[in-house]
Amino acid sequence: MRALLLVSLLLMGITTHAQTPEATVRDFYHFYLTDFVSDSHENPLNSAKMQHYVAKETLTRLKAIQDIDEQEIVEADYFTYCQDYAAEWVPALDVGTARDDAGGKVLDVWLGIQDGKKLKLRDYLRKEDGTWKIYRVVDVSNGYEQNIFDDQAISAARAQAATLSQH
Repeated sequence: MRALLLVSLLLMGITTHAQTPEATVRDFYHFYLTDFVSDSHENPLNSAKMQHYVAKETLTRLKAIQDIDEQEIVEADYFTYCQDYAAEWVPALDVGTARDDAGGKVLDVWLGIQDGKKLKLRDYLRKEDGTWKIYRVVDVSNGYEQNIFDDQAISAARAQAATLSQH
């Protein structure tokens, strides 16, 4: 009986750890950066892993933006703010401690980049379906955010793409 109780407590501890914002972000970036450098030619936005780590609204918006020809809303990868990524940079990933933010959590992420430098991002998370999910990523190092939540910019990009396709 004691052994069963001990095993149950250990499993609960593991489950609790896996559900922390820090663990979510760390696990996401280990998966995502490895997938990003593998160049699998599959759209990662459609994967079950992405649905596990990223908020539904964020994935829906990224897919809609991706379908717009010549759009300038997402100019680099949304989750890394990079055009390319090298496998040797993956071990330099560092994830900060989560803090409360508007009913969710926010934490800093440092990605390894060229010449041993780091790019600082800020990930915003919220609970969705009982788990922490990333819904917003900001490039802190360069003071920039790809604003995927700007409905006017998305509408303008669609209109511009429609105009370009008519010519």
